[in-house]
Amino acid sequence: MNTAARSNYFFIMNCLFLALVFLGFAPSFYLKFLVSEQPFYPLGLPIPYIFHGIVLTVWYVFLVFQSGLIWSNKTGLHRQTGWFGAFWAVLVLASTWWVIQIFPGRMDQLAADLGQTIEELEPGLYFILWLDMFMSVLFAASVWLGINFRKKNETHKRLMLYSGLVFLFAATGRIGGTLSFLFEMEVGPAVGFVLLLGLTSSLLVYDYFKKGKVLPISWICFGFYWLAIILSFLIGNSEWGSLIIITLYK
Repeated sequence: MNTAARSNYFFIMNCLFLALVFLGFAPSFYLKFLVSEQPFYPLGLPIPYIFHGIVLTVWYVFLVFQSGLIWSNKTGLHRQTGWFGAFWAVLVLASTWWVIQIFPGRMDQLAADLGQTIEELEPGLYFILWLDMFMSVLFAASVWLGINFRKKNETHKRLMLYSGLVFLFAATGRIGGTLSFLFEMEVGPAVGFVLLLGLTSSLLVYDYFKKGKVLPISWICFGFYWLAIILSFLIGNSEWGSLIIITLYK
């Protein structure tokens, strides 16, 4: 099997990631000027959110570009441009932590503007904050290990794939939220869960059919990803987990 055929899955998946990001954030970011009414940030986005959105968009475009180079067998250029990714990953982390720092205050302001409580506006606030923190750690680990294992193609590709997957929960959550808003029924959590489960499971299926077995690195990435989600949910819904968040944001 040639290099292009081997890499076809990763190129398609990264294109799908970018498409999901666009669909998820089109109403509140990319196409906000075309949407007269939508459920997220109706009064506009703060500058840090705009900066974060641009930085993450570039990251997903970069993943498409890099996997496209491998798909077209341009490995030399892929290696040369890879160092841009290392630099940009630092911006991704910095902008993510910036947004995490202001998110609770933003929810306070937005709830007041809309005449709602934070519980009504964002009932899963603590879960989201813990998830952001856990996924930031996974992102850093995926990129750092991806760089260190850049000469081991199968490991490198899977780690970099997860560098895109880790932050997709925000896009799938927005897609679910938009569907809930449009159809006036609470389908958001179910839609987000199904999308993320399908995306993460697809690598296991790909390995099984292309390699005859699921590679250990794929199981490791899958396991840590879902462990992060489960821990975020459990900690975010615990008294001590909520207390830590409250203490941090005093």
